[in-house]
Amino acid sequence: MKQWPAAMHLLVLGFYVAFSLIIPAGIGVWFDKRSSHEFPLFTLIGLGLGTIIMVYGVYRMVKPFMEEAKREGREEQLRGSAKILSKVTSSKQKGNEEQE
Repeated sequence: MKQWPAAMHLLVLGFYVAFSLIIPAGIGVWFDKRSSHEFPLFTLIGLGLGTIIMVYGVYRMVKPFMEEAKREGREEQLRGSAKILSKVTSSKQKGNEEQE
């Protein structure tokens, strides 16, 4: 039963990714229909903004899990992009500690 909280976090993350892309793109489609442009300018702007929002939000949601894994010494078990994200966050923290 300990897997349910992790599953719920992944479910929330999936819905966040979907809605952060669909809502701005939908607003862009609506603006494109109301304007007289043939090129889907507002749709592309909406997708761009949605992508930026999505990347930032996923980073903020995954960051606590990466820090917890690092504290528990499970960093060597990480693979792929999770390992890269862990290295980026650790290098930023080292830079902040050196500045203080």
